[in-house]
Amino acid sequence: MGIEYYSKYFMYGGIAVSVIATLFFYFLARMDDKKKADIGIFLTCHLWPGDIVESKIVSCKITGDRFGNDFFYDIRFHLPGGNQLYTAKTLVNISQMPLIQPGLRIKVKKGSEGRLAVIKIEF
Repeated sequence: MGIEYYSKYFMYGGIAVSVIATLFFYFLARMDDKKKADIGIFLTCHLWPGDIVESKIVSCKITGDRFGNDFFYDIRFHLPGGNQLYTAKTLVNISQMPLIQPGLRIKVKKGSEGRLAVIKIEF
């Protein structure tokens, strides 16, 4: 059993590693595109028509994305009359970051095609 016998396994291993790495980077880029789309929805919420509804924060999480000196947050909430949990982006000033907590009232703009944006947090 020389090296020739094992060379086909090295070839199969190389092909498998190449396919797995390609899939990994594809899904990594796809997640980044989704995040950018959600930020784009928030930044253009004043342009699209929709209803403004009030709700309360169930939970919030900083995303690490910035717009100037402000940070984007993922806000989770229930829409009135429903039990489903929704998530929308909002922009929070650095000075207001310690004030964000569950239970605060928010105003959410709900548009067509499932577009949601938190347009105001009432501190």
